[in-house]
Amino acid sequence: MGPWRLEVLRVWRTRRLIALAATFLLLGLGVPILTYYLPELVKNGSNGLQITVPKQTPTDAVSGFAGNVAQLGTLVVVAVAAASLSIDARPGLAAFYRTRLHRPALLVLPRYVIVTAASVVALALGTLGAWYETAVLLGSVPPGSLMAGLALEALWLCFVTSVVALLTSAIRGVLGVVGASIALLLALNLPGSLSAVSSWLPIRLAASEADFLQHPAGTIWHAAVVSGVATVAALSLVVHRLGKRAL
Repeated sequence: MGPWRLEVLRVWRTRRLIALAATFLLLGLGVPILTYYLPELVKNGSNGLQITVPKQTPTDAVSGFAGNVAQLGTLVVVAVAAASLSIDARPGLAAFYRTRLHRPALLVLPRYVIVTAASVVALALGTLGAWYETAVLLGSVPPGSLMAGLALEALWLCFVTSVVALLTSAIRGVLGVVGASIALLLALNLPGSLSAVSSWLPIRLAASEADFLQHPAGTIWHAAVVSGVATVAALSLVVHRLGKRAL
């Protein structure tokens, strides 16, 4: 059995694909419903206080979904990717792979491509769910803007999993990789207050679906270019590092 087929079977049999799909589908189907009922929920929970909630729009629903994907969705992808990409977390299994796969790229790329593809498929399912629920409850959403945002959020997930892959070349434990990945991704927010560099940060892509609906894309393509280059660079580095790591 080749490494590519093995990784496809692994992501299915370990239920990682189900975990990803369930997370994104729940967000896609649930957030528009919560958005639709938000004024009523606020009114019933105000305890007599007069709180004015503006009428919710399709953009509000998609923005809520995109914001949750940028946070909870990214967290789940990091956890699943770390479990899939931490080759050396189990020394016995690592020795098995290294004695049979003599090309370092085959230690990384099948795992990376399959877990990233599973994450993007789950994101697409969640987006379709959000699109459907929003259209039913609040009104239509421009499909072109939504698909453009989906493509850039998929690029964000590619970047996220490449960061996880890179950290597995420095940290052996799954929990350590998850913690370090989250810390590094959160650190990307720090330079965001500097207008000169904010448009180039990959994290700008995390909620792209909302960006395309609220205003023109503008300089978001800067972040897309940086994310693409950084993803390729991270994968090249992790292949090099894992190829040199001793058993």
